[in-house]
Amino acid sequence: MRRRNFAEFVKGIVFIHLFIFIILIGVSVDINEKRLPEFSGINLESIFLPFSSVNIDQNRAVFLFKEAGVILAEEGNEKTFTTSGFKSDMLRNLVISNIQALAYGAKRADPEPEQKKMIEEEAESSSDILRDIPVNTEANYKDIFQGFQVVLYCTHSAESYIPNSGKARLDGERGLVNNVALHVAGELKKRGLDADFVDTIHDYPDYNESYTNSRKTVRKILDSNRKVLALFDIHRDSIPGLMQAETVKIKGKRSARILIVVGTDQRKPHPEWRKNLEFAEKIYRKGEEIYPGLIKGIRTKAGTYNQEFFAHSLLLEFGSDYNTFSEAAYAGELFADILVEVLKEEMK
Repeated sequence: MRRRNFAEFVKGIVFIHLFIFIILIGVSVDINEKRLPEFSGINLESIFLPFSSVNIDQNRAVFLFKEAGVILAEEGNEKTFTTSGFKSDMLRNLVISNIQALAYGAKRADPEPEQKKMIEEEAESSSDILRDIPVNTEANYKDIFQGFQVVLYCTHSAESYIPNSGKARLDGERGLVNNVALHVAGELKKRGLDADFVDTIHDYPDYNESYTNSRKTVRKILDSNRKVLALFDIHRDSIPGLMQAETVKIKGKRSARILIVVGTDQRKPHPEWRKNLEFAEKIYRKGEEIYPGLIKGIRTKAGTYNQEFFAHSLLLEFGSDYNTFSEAAYAGELFADILVEVLKEEMK
């Protein structure tokens, strides 16, 4: 077993260095495109000939990238490797996955006047969601979920939606991602599944302590007498340079898309992380069954995200910072439908 693990480790290191080498070549060629004729005397074929004999198809390559943790590919959403795709998607995703701070510096396009008016109206009405939402006592699932609860919280409490808030983060305040979390809780209650949103601010005054702070919240939740069925850390994504938010049309209405993030054991012990992944896969499959395209994928990342404490714990990203609040809130409603179906099947 030890020899096998060592072989896997060496293989991972080799492919990491190979990939970095390819990136450097690609970036260099991209910068010096106009000067390529100067290198006409170099026999590139002799340089790359050894690699041409390596028998790796696309599926194997994606698998190895995932195993090495170099590219955090989305589950079930692999793309063909092309030059344009490499420049626009893969490099961007590689940088984003490792340097999240860059996500807040991208220049954004201003909305059109009509869209701006709609956004302002949404902003005025969004505060209503923070009010208590009555439980629907006639919901079909009330008897099934009696005594159980879903709990939501926000590690990055300041995250918000630029079209409504004017910026991606409201440092020291509760951004609109909190409203989304509360909205999801309310929609679950309507369906007969008790839910609670813990609105503790975790990312202020020290953003770097966000997960340390939310870990205390998670432990407090799990140490209580609650019968927790699922625990969700609600976020919104942020992609540098993306000036148009992703949406999907469901039942004639535009919804933000949801990304599920599952932490692994690459950085610290997390022996049962695959149970979280299994739960995520159930949600993804049910989502594709009833609302195709709503959940854009499952991404495994080299961090536990406090998921090591509970097998039904996931990080959910409702849209990106350039989605509107109403798009993210609608995604929350649709997600509630998916979740109650998944949990109902598990309870049986």
